[in-house]
Amino acid sequence: MNRTNNFLRLVRIVVVLSKDIWTLRRYEPASGDTGAPDRFARNLLALGPVFVKLGQILSTRPDILPESYVARLAELQEHAPDVDFATVRRIVEDELAAPVETAFASFEARPVAAASLAQVHKASLANGRAVAVKVQRPGLGPLFHRDLDALDLGLRIARMVLPRRLRRTNLPAFLSEFRRYSLAELDFCAEAAVMDRFRENLAGQDRVRIPKTYPDHTAARVLTMDWVDGMRLSEASATLPEQTRSALVEALVSMLLEMFVSDGLFHADLHPGNIVFHSDGSVTLLDFGMYGELDAAQRDRFVLYWMAVAQRQTRRAYYHFSAQTEALAGADHALFRHRFEELAAEFYSAPSRQASLARTYLAMMRAGYHAGFVFPASLMLHAKALTTAEALLFVLAPDARFDDLSRPVIAREVAARLADSDPLGRVTQVLPELLLTGAMPPAEAIDETWDHSATRGMGRGILEAVIPSGESIGRAALTMLFSHFALRHLGEETDAILSETWAAYYLLERDLPLEPNAGAILTTHLAALTLALNRTLIARGRSEAQSHRIIHAIGWDIYNRMADPPFEFARAITADPAKRLQIATSLFRRFPFGPPGYGWRDVEAGENVVAFDCTKCPVAEFFAGHDSSALCTATWCALDFPVAEKWGGRLLRPKTIAGGNDHCDFRWHAGPGLDEDERVEAGKNATRR
Repeated sequence: MNRTNNFLRLVRIVVVLSKDIWTLRRYEPASGDTGAPDRFARNLLALGPVFVKLGQILSTRPDILPESYVARLAELQEHAPDVDFATVRRIVEDELAAPVETAFASFEARPVAAASLAQVHKASLANGRAVAVKVQRPGLGPLFHRDLDALDLGLRIARMVLPRRLRRTNLPAFLSEFRRYSLAELDFCAEAAVMDRFRENLAGQDRVRIPKTYPDHTAARVLTMDWVDGMRLSEASATLPEQTRSALVEALVSMLLEMFVSDGLFHADLHPGNIVFHSDGSVTLLDFGMYGELDAAQRDRFVLYWMAVAQRQTRRAYYHFSAQTEALAGADHALFRHRFEELAAEFYSAPSRQASLARTYLAMMRAGYHAGFVFPASLMLHAKALTTAEALLFVLAPDARFDDLSRPVIAREVAARLADSDPLGRVTQVLPELLLTGAMPPAEAIDETWDHSATRGMGRGILEAVIPSGESIGRAALTMLFSHFALRHLGEETDAILSETWAAYYLLERDLPLEPNAGAILTTHLAALTLALNRTLIARGRSEAQSHRIIHAIGWDIYNRMADPPFEFARAITADPAKRLQIATSLFRRFPFGPPGYGWRDVEAGENVVAFDCTKCPVAEFFAGHDSSALCTATWCALDFPVAEKWGGRLLRPKTIAGGNDHCDFRWHAGPGLDEDERVEAGKNATRR
């Protein structure tokens, strides 16, 4: 009987959509015909809630539908007549096992919103708390199973009729994911759990709110959460002052990137109806039925892709973008890359109001599909989320460029990944070969299952030298870092000075370029902190010389700790003073002073001398750009000399980029290794300099 019902429902679906299917097979995107996409959207609405959801998900799949169809389905909104209150009462009482009058102090019979899946009523709890009660429409479970089973039957038939087309679109995986997502959306307890995850993940976003849910008033078909008052997008963009709108844009960008690259759990349907704006510059997110997740590898790839886009490094962006695809038989790599580069060039040259990173992202996916590449369903949903969210930003700030707004957030996120143990473990495994032979070991020599915990301290030690344990490298970690080392040098004024310093730093941070590697990102942010502190100290009456001495002392406390792990690692490998210097400086030239942010060239300088030139220094460039090269020379540049003493040698470096030369000529002269007492004394001498 079920098979018969599935077949009859499939026949009904095919009859309703037959003209659309026929049109799609012959559709010419260049025709500009909007009638076909509009008719397709209307027919999906006529087929019911499962197909409304299907249309919304299809709006994320440029590999399945033409662009005009995708754009039309992105606007698809379901509307439905109100369910009578007697039915609502029955559902609420069945789910909560209590009369409505017992479960709620008040419950408005008329819904404030109604859609094909559920409708929302305003109510209040016994403590007077205003809540929104989302009540599922009756009979949806059997209806969803019927339509999803019919689609499965259609897919089995299509496998026999259109096998090649199915492989190119990855349609089976798409429908499997759609089935899982659709059935999960019927469970409001699951939605409440997802809301709790979002609330936990976004706890550090001061301007983003997630409504609190009430487990005692929530069940599979009833979801109770805080009532939210506020403005919709149109009102917010028309009435809020520019400063508040700018704060909203910054908050949204920070929130989006945290979802996309930090947590991996993202809201996939942030259209204007699912976000409430408040006059204080905060927002509340609603309706978490449609969400997606990116795994750690996908998030890392997205960060690297985004970095490359922000730096306008098209080849690098293509590498990380294409790495997320599956190449089908006959895939045309050259065509994909050519079209990718064309789209990137169009994006970079477009005026602000026309430069949509999200639309470009979707177009790049479409280019990959046409060249024979398939993207994971999670990334397609991610692209849809990005497109919807970017549209909000354009309404609030029409001249904004998402790539520009995201730079400081991405910079902090990249630096935060330095504390991840797995990449550090891989680096720890290959570092000896890289240092001693100058080459990476082959792939077959890498043991992916190796337990690197015994030697993880070498890699992590470098990071812990600048990052307090357990902290990320965001603003909070930089605050702890600077505050920790500044305290003994600033005394009672520490809190006041640091408060003014951070205010100055945040202004400088906005214009920091996004450097191409993590070490350069970290050091340029620390350089901005240095300049901010110098300005604060001088504004509070210190002379330039006094300010430089204080900053040098704080800097040495940090640098002194950074210098320990490389040298300890070198001592564990060799007793030769020159080789120790070679290894320790090599480590520093990889992190934090690694390429491509920093440039290096080796130089021959005789026995027992480790010689190389620094040809590019983003820190020196930063200070020069702020007419503060003297500050760089007196602080950052000066710290290398006591490090040489600490490592059992001495440094000669008559030329520096900060001093106006085109390179820094480092000449590390090896000497007899200092014993522990001598090393401690070297540190004291450095602090007095």
